[in-house]
Amino acid sequence: MEVALILGLFISTALSLNCLVGQKHKLSGMFDVISLCLVVAVAYQFDQVKNIIWVLAVVAAVIIVFFLFKTYFKKKKEKKHIVEAEYIEEKKED
Repeated sequence: MEVALILGLFISTALSLNCLVGQKHKLSGMFDVISLCLVVAVAYQFDQVKNIIWVLAVVAAVIIVFFLFKTYFKKKKEKKHIVEAEYIEEKKED
């Protein structure tokens, strides 16, 4: 069973690279998703799912923190522009 999963993973990755070179990005993405599913299936066969879940949880946390910081700094930058625009308007009125 493990050998079939590993061969499927190899074939899926090869097809993904082939589609990527051939400018077929949607097919390449599809084969990448299939490859990821096969990686999880192989890890399940070797009882490594616990490690994968921890890695995925850490990656998800990092992505969430990244987007939170991105939105925070975006709002801070917008607020700064609003204050600057108000200051410029006050100077023009004087």
